[in-house]
Amino acid sequence: RRVVIKSRIVKLAGNGLKVARAHLRYIQRDGVTREGQPGQLYSADLDRADGKAFLARGEGDRHQFRFIVSAEDSVEYDDLKPFVRRLMERVEEDLGTKLDWVAVDHYNTGHPHSHVLVRGKIDRNKDLIIAREYMTTGMRERAAEIVRLDLGPRTDFEIEDRLREQIGQERLTDIDRTLIREHAAEGIVWSTAKDAFQQTLRAGRLQRLKRLGLAEE
Repeated sequence: RRVVIKSRIVKLAGNGLKVARAHLRYIQRDGVTREGQPGQLYSADLDRADGKAFLARGEGDRHQFRFIVSAEDSVEYDDLKPFVRRLMERVEEDLGTKLDWVAVDHYNTGHPHSHVLVRGKIDRNKDLIIAREYMTTGMRERAAEIVRLDLGPRTDFEIEDRLREQIGQERLTDIDRTLIREHAAEGIVWSTAKDAFQQTLRAGRLQRLKRLGLAEE
């Protein structure tokens, strides 16, 4: 069960704090809940967190971390708060420090996702430094572990349905990654496969890539 996490480090010097205020307003804008209401900030302990107080605590911080957490199966969660809270607990364990963070859940896209803002200070008031590898890989693996525990492993039918959906998508897919791994030095790939289902996937995907101008026979 895959999770995508987009991470960004934002410097707060100069106009950074003003930009941070604008970003906080943006993620709490109208229409992001299931009922079309404004987004509600929450934290580790509070279901209604104070964004102004969070920014006030961050005045003087060198930077702020922003994460967008999107589980591929997030539609199966009635509420994303417990998932995000458990993820941030795991992150605190890995980093060896308490974190000051707030989050907002968005349900206005095909994949419900969460915006998480983290102050750039650790609990000893020193600058928070997170290794790039942890932000790109470690945090994502932690999130995927939680989703697997919550929802269980995927059935073969679920896996096949997900792969069928990828045939027409305009993004890099698992089918593309397989084709890339198996391509010849001349950039040639084959639709043939020992498994009939895999051959159908590859052939359908290559036709889609051809229509997009990304492959030719």
